[in-house]
Amino acid sequence: MKTYADIIDLLNHEGPGLADYVTADELDQLLAGALPHGEIADRYLDDLRDSTLVAVRTDGAATRADLLAWIGWELEVATEYRAQDIADEAVAALHAHTAAEAKQARVALESRDALIAKAREKGAQKNAIAAALHVSRPTLDKWLQERDDRSLFNDAIYTLVRRDTSEQDQQVLLEALGIRDASGQAGVLLAGLSTRTLDDLRDGERELLDRAEKRARELA
Repeated sequence: MKTYADIIDLLNHEGPGLADYVTADELDQLLAGALPHGEIADRYLDDLRDSTLVAVRTDGAATRADLLAWIGWELEVATEYRAQDIADEAVAALHAHTAAEAKQARVALESRDALIAKAREKGAQKNAIAAALHVSRPTLDKWLQERDDRSLFNDAIYTLVRRDTSEQDQQVLLEALGIRDASGQAGVLLAGLSTRTLDDLRDGERELLDRAEKRARELA
């Protein structure tokens, strides 16, 4: 039989923890102050008396006092963990909300761009499209330029991804394909171009990257 100086020494070496002696509901009651700590301490003492494997040198009263103090410490830790869990859940909810809004905005933007493109294919004039969208002609022109820039940058970035860039560079480039801001893509493209030479590119690829780089520098 192993003998420890006191119950704290025993628990530190052998366990069990508080969660092994209380149910989830009882833990809630302990944290709320609705369940006496002594009731849980007595459970430990009952098991200690019946144990043939471990013992402590302190008497029953000292052991019970140590247990009560230890339970208090465990509850302080549990309170801190729960507070952190609540904070983490709140942050996760914000992330989910932001992601949902971003997805909704992206879908709306893609739908708008698709409708504008379809209207232009059908021969609609820009003034008529702007009026239908309740925006000014300059605003429409800005949207169209943004769409054209993103298309150009996506093609250029994808060309870099297919070439021999490093795995880390590829990850950054792939993430940029989903950016809905042309200036953001421009910065990533310029960074990607700075990490490699263009000597091995085919003529079409070189021309594409030259155009994309020129436009990216205009936005940078």
